[in-house]
Amino acid sequence: MLPAFPIETEIVLVGGGHAHVEVVRRFGMKPEPGVRLTLVSAPVDTPYSGMLPGYLAGHYGFEDCNIDLRRLCRFAGARLIVDRAAGIDRTARQVSLAGRPPLPYDLLSIDIGSVPETGGIAGAEHAIPLKPVPAFLRRWAEIEALAEARNGAVRIVVIGAGAGGVEAAMALQNRMNIQLQQFENKMKGITERPQFTILSMTPEIIPGHAAGVRRRVLSALRRNGIAVETGETAAAIEPGRVLCESGRVFEHDAAILVTQGGAAPWLRESGLAVDPRGFLKVGPTLQSVSDETVFAAGDCAAFDSVSLPKSGVYAVRQGPVLAGNLRRAVRGGALRPFRPQRRVLSLISLGEKRAVASKAVFAAEGNWVWRWKDRIDRRWMARYGPDLPAMTGAPAVDGATEAMRCGGCGAKVPQAILNAVLDRLRADPETAPALALDNPDDAAPVAVPAGADLYQTVDQFRAFIDDPYLFGRIAANHCVGDIHAMGGAPVSALVSVTLPFAAPVIVGRDLELLLRGVLRGLAEAGAVLIGGHTAEGAEMTVGLTVNGTVGDGEPWRKGGARPGDRLILTKALGTGVLLAAEMTRAAKGRDVEAALGGMLASNAAAVGALQQHGATACTDVTGFGLGGHLLEMLQASGCGAVLDEAALPLLPGAADLLAAGHASTLHPANRAALRSACEGTVPEILADPQTAGGLLAAVPGDRADPCVEALRQAGYADAVIIGETTGMRSGETAIRFG
Repeated sequence: MLPAFPIETEIVLVGGGHAHVEVVRRFGMKPEPGVRLTLVSAPVDTPYSGMLPGYLAGHYGFEDCNIDLRRLCRFAGARLIVDRAAGIDRTARQVSLAGRPPLPYDLLSIDIGSVPETGGIAGAEHAIPLKPVPAFLRRWAEIEALAEARNGAVRIVVIGAGAGGVEAAMALQNRMNIQLQQFENKMKGITERPQFTILSMTPEIIPGHAAGVRRRVLSALRRNGIAVETGETAAAIEPGRVLCESGRVFEHDAAILVTQGGAAPWLRESGLAVDPRGFLKVGPTLQSVSDETVFAAGDCAAFDSVSLPKSGVYAVRQGPVLAGNLRRAVRGGALRPFRPQRRVLSLISLGEKRAVASKAVFAAEGNWVWRWKDRIDRRWMARYGPDLPAMTGAPAVDGATEAMRCGGCGAKVPQAILNAVLDRLRADPETAPALALDNPDDAAPVAVPAGADLYQTVDQFRAFIDDPYLFGRIAANHCVGDIHAMGGAPVSALVSVTLPFAAPVIVGRDLELLLRGVLRGLAEAGAVLIGGHTAEGAEMTVGLTVNGTVGDGEPWRKGGARPGDRLILTKALGTGVLLAAEMTRAAKGRDVEAALGGMLASNAAAVGALQQHGATACTDVTGFGLGGHLLEMLQASGCGAVLDEAALPLLPGAADLLAAGHASTLHPANRAALRSACEGTVPEILADPQTAGGLLAAVPGDRADPCVEALRQAGYADAVIIGETTGMRSGETAIRFG
């Protein structure tokens, strides 16, 4: 089925902040004809700031307070690029990314929050910033381990006495108390309690709140035994000591930075107008005051006419206005202003399930305030959770008719677009070495070393992610796998590409990103691109015909295994079920990211390790799953196998999804093919089709353990012995479990 409207406009959202998740949700509920939405975010799970204190305190789990951006984007039909923005080229209208080629845009919106600001504190690297939270919690685990080792005697200094600082101190104290209580119940050895101290550079804590609020929070801190030192500005942080401008020294085992957030440095370098602190200056419509194609929201934005506190409350309320104005900008309509409230309600957590309400001079405290806050927070999170409704179709536009799209050679990408893309790739030192297209001939010669055979393989599949660069890398890695499985080295490749219908400039952008990914994948394998074919169609597809050679010695075959060999698998299993579940928004985004990371891992280094340890047979594990490809090896070798089912390495989330009934469309056929070959029940993971999977090799038994160690040293952390080949007797099943 062809798309109702070719893509004509690219909206890129940089950052997974509170405003942007609402933009994605609203575009999912009501898609904009001809618009493609792309979200760029380094973490695939974005935390909700309102629930952060409760998460730190141990009241919430990770799923309760983090929005799965991959799941949200799947709902909205938006692309997700998992990377960090590093700059903007406004002339070329491109976002520079930290780990991949630039991303073009027609309209750009930025909602990246703030970054920890050290305020000129010398030695700030000796402290632990509260954000980003995942990195903080990894380091905090070391402090909890230290507290256990010292029977609770640790000293924590929190630098910053705003709402974030006092909430963090009480939350972390509660978290540590829970952890130490569990340890005490088990070991009966806790004799002391952690000491928390808050350093406030101002005479009062939580400035900006009413006196009644400050009194209640200060009273809660004292009840919890948390010391507050006002008028103390941290000047330097050393291992074990915080030195203040007053001359006082506070000893610590951990110094937590919860200082005022600052602007990302690249915003100032973008050439966009910024305020004195480096935040993007926007007008009432959330549009940059210096570039009408750029919008900003949340903490990274600064209004040109009014100063607002850096609070998630404002970002949440900017979301609907931003979504509407992006639509209006596409349509050429008048934008509407964001009108912030003069006074907002703040609910300050007190560590335990108790909170203080603050609005202007109003103050209230109690467990009921926490329950109120909890209901508000959970209701907001539910808007972006797994129960999102089915996406609506793109609405019709008055008078719009779909352009006729030709088949045959009339569906090729126009020559001018193709030539422009190839010219840019030739001129780029990163891609030029893997591109061997200097002559415009109709076919390319492939040189074969004297006395050597040329091995050739072909593979093709539909895009399973909307990121053309990442898809190109994975496709190339997948397609060279058959050459690696022969013990060979890829030499050259031809590529066949189908791109979704779009405006010519967007076709060119997609083609360039896709080819950049393919070229990087080929370059990592040591191969070059010698030609190809492009076309337009309903969806993105990539196929590669790969040529390779085998060096000294005979190539590996599937039929070389001998009884007594050990079976070694180099990568974890589960890409099929994870990708299938991701399509229905059932997979966790971070689990999908782990699967994509595995698909990007080349098998090239594994070839050398397996060769050094005398591999007798090999195949790559792809569409027929581990069971299907193992069965091919066993039948060709005249062997059986005993597998250790418990040893099979699985990607995170794969087992739970299979148990819940999720599976790839190829899974049932794979399972049926194994039914008569396996003893007993077929483990579901054996039938799971893999994309860019690992190598399955038979290695002599006495060399298998050193081989696995060599593979792990080469970067294959999941490499493992999964079983052993056996002789086959009449009537025995080929695959047994032991």
